[in-house]
Amino acid sequence: MKNTVLPALLCAGLFVVTACQPKTEPTAVAPPPPAANIPVVLDTFADLQVLHYDLPGWDQLSLRQKTFIYYLGEAALSGRDIIYDQYCQYNLSVRKTLEAIETSYSGERTSADWKAFEVYAKRVWFSNGIHHHYNEAKILPGISSAYFAQLVSNSDAKALPLQAGETPAALIARLTPVLFDPTILAKRTNKAEGADVVKASAINFYENLSAAQVDEFYEKLRKAAGPKSPSFGLNSKLVAGPDGKPLERVWRAGQGNMYGAAIDQIVANLQKAMPFAENEQQKKPSVCLSNTTRPAISKNLTPTASPG
Repeated sequence: MKNTVLPALLCAGLFVVTACQPKTEPTAVAPPPPAANIPVVLDTFADLQVLHYDLPGWDQLSLRQKTFIYYLGEAALSGRDIIYDQYCQYNLSVRKTLEAIETSYSGERTSADWKAFEVYAKRVWFSNGIHHHYNEAKILPGISSAYFAQLVSNSDAKALPLQAGETPAALIARLTPVLFDPTILAKRTNKAEGADVVKASAINFYENLSAAQVDEFYEKLRKAAGPKSPSFGLNSKLVAGPDGKPLERVWRAGQGNMYGAAIDQIVANLQKAMPFAENEQQKKPSVCLSNTTRPAISKNLTPTASPG
């Protein structure tokens, strides 16, 4: 199994602005006063707490430094949907449905059921999907499937993530087993003894393949590449082709490529950040990430259709 690479690298780039500053003699700066009337614990739900943190030193940064950090942050946010989709193929549909309910549900919002719905929604948003952020087990809603259907039916259909020709009722039918059946997509990464880690996992790096097929595919690539083989599979999804054999769907900027639209936004924000970098070391991660996601640079990768 692989890890999420591109969004994580983008987040790492946020630290460049301070890590790569030229060394100067420290100057005494008075610490900012604590934020007034802001509690440390902002919210508590399930096994989670949302905490407030001050950011000492932010006010001492120049406008150029703040602008550089802003665009790096925008680049990271542009990859948010990629993380959701990589964790499970239904995550984006679930998240957008929860958001549509939260923003447009016309029913009452004081009942125990509504409060339980909000807890579930927060857990999904926090975990970037329907699986627990730590133990990776599926998070089951604390509401009934009938109440979920009521929520969807009484929300704005225009805000729902309906597929072409799909009705709200069909969306409910599509998502109900995903949310409520504990045996479906039970684990984001299933490493239980005897389980096929590819087939039994909800992770969306592979489709209609077994662990043996994945291992065989990448082993052939490694052998063909020789003793200095790169790490294959870090920028692609492996799916079963029409003949059942594995095919790579590459994550790359450009229309028609998998995650192309999101990566285009990532690259655009990285390019906006570069003029505000203070030295070449700060520019380096942005240049590297921009170049490695462009079709012209990654000529060894075959363009593929984007997911629906």
